[in-house]
Amino acid sequence: MVEPSVHAPARLGLLDPLRGLLAVCVAVYHLGVWFAISQSGSGANIAMARLGNYSVSAFFVLSGFLLFRTAPWERLRREGLGRFWLRRFLRLAPLFYLACALNLVLRLGMGPSPTWGRVLENATFTFALIQPNLALTTGGWYVGLVALLYVAYPALAWLREKGGIPFLAALAVGLWAWSLPATLHGVMGQAMWNRFNAYVEPPNQLFLLAWGGLLGALHVRSGRRLEVRWALLLALPLVWLLVKPEPRFYDHLVVLTGWLRYRYLLIVTGLVALAAFTRNLEAPPASRLLAGFATGLSMLGDWSFGLYLLHPFLQRLVAPHLGGLPGFGLALSLAIGAAALAHRWIEEPLGKLGRA
Repeated sequence: MVEPSVHAPARLGLLDPLRGLLAVCVAVYHLGVWFAISQSGSGANIAMARLGNYSVSAFFVLSGFLLFRTAPWERLRREGLGRFWLRRFLRLAPLFYLACALNLVLRLGMGPSPTWGRVLENATFTFALIQPNLALTTGGWYVGLVALLYVAYPALAWLREKGGIPFLAALAVGLWAWSLPATLHGVMGQAMWNRFNAYVEPPNQLFLLAWGGLLGALHVRSGRRLEVRWALLLALPLVWLLVKPEPRFYDHLVVLTGWLRYRYLLIVTGLVALAAFTRNLEAPPASRLLAGFATGLSMLGDWSFGLYLLHPFLQRLVAPHLGGLPGFGLALSLAIGAAALAHRWIEEPLGKLGRA
């Protein structure tokens, strides 16, 4: 989700295909719930809930990895903090502002009541300091927390330059310890209406960015890379642990709390690590089918931010006219198309402007 530096190749392992899969998992989960395509507690419902929710967690790890991997302190010092923050702003803000504007103009009721104060908080991303779920669009809490990372990152990059991997390891452990009260009892101890608000609070999420940063530092240090076939083989049991129908649950927040949460977070962190520490695809696979699949997933990776933010709007468009599996399939297809258009006409031009 960030552009490469002179210290990193343009494509890192299988991270682009992974981003595409993660974005699809989030969209499938949300649309599956909204179109009620599976029964609560069923195997399909459990698999979608785990894959969807923990794909967002994987995006946090991935964001931390890419930032610490591609933007060392030397680069920030050379290009200047203003240029760094401009590129980050142009990466996050345009699609986030578009999603918020669509919500407000169409009066869709996503997020809190749109007072002028809330609009200002969203325009400046300061809502994340107050309560990340005050975003004026579905899923905006993730954007707000990543914006906090971008603001703090120059200081973190300098500390990493001075302290190296031990600093990042201490940061990862310290922030993880900060999450323990919320994960183990704080979230489920809240009233039902306030549990998700407690779940998205910074203490419960920011350690994932540090985990990703530690992976990024290890990636720089080690030149060892897996062959693609071995990475995919090692990923299979990890994916199975995410999708298997046990333990059964009906409240999706149950699987996002307690010690069980850390088990699944280690699994998705392992998947990010496998994708990152895999050899780059120097050439497309010999099979046309596999080559097309790899290319398609990489394109979805490019469109992942748009797919993440825009799929709720396509649900609102389709649901009044078509329900069930047909509505789900149409909304998902339209969301992917909208994400592709947003990437082509918004993200790419502004990305070039940030690199100019």
